[in-house]
Amino acid sequence: MTITTYDTYTLSTEEELARCPVFHVDQFNWGGSYRPLTTGRLGFLPGTGFLLEMECQETDPCRTCTQDNDPVYLDSAMEAFFCFAPQEAEPLYLNFEMNANGAMLACHGRSRGNRSPFAEELRAGLLCQAKVLADRWSIRLTLPLTLVQALYPDFAPETGSRFTCNFYKIKESKGLTHFASFAPITAPEPDFHLPEYFAHAQIHELPPA
Repeated sequence: MTITTYDTYTLSTEEELARCPVFHVDQFNWGGSYRPLTTGRLGFLPGTGFLLEMECQETDPCRTCTQDNDPVYLDSAMEAFFCFAPQEAEPLYLNFEMNANGAMLACHGRSRGNRSPFAEELRAGLLCQAKVLADRWSIRLTLPLTLVQALYPDFAPETGSRFTCNFYKIKESKGLTHFASFAPITAPEPDFHLPEYFAHAQIHELPPA
């Protein structure tokens, strides 16, 4: 299996996220003719947490869900999954699934069939903002360091720290159904809950502008 990698960087300001590398969610592992261009960036802001921006060139995205923990994957959704202890035999991983209304399904667990929503105290600082334009839409996610370290007390986000992640574009309901990932997945059926296929990520110091 080819290992996909993504280098992310420590930021001094939120604006520096624009200097982080772009990833492309362009692996349509299970075919399909509808393939909207989806890209993103990830960075780490000390004292805050991880900042993620994703954008999809999609007109009038399906967005029926309006409440957090609604099944947004039935809508047009962009998703980010993270694991900050990939060395474990059955690692805990986090899933954040977001539609163009800014509704977010956010859970943690060790398998697809064993997911739990985050306790209210852990959701403090967990923010999702969505923006819809004429020909595209975007999301901005703040994944707070307090949440990460509550679930992964041994994870120290610093230069050289490693974790795994994958990013997705999905619509499960009928009409323009599609499944795309950043790191490729070779499972026979659509399934994003496979941490063994997550990309390997590492935190670096951001070079001078």
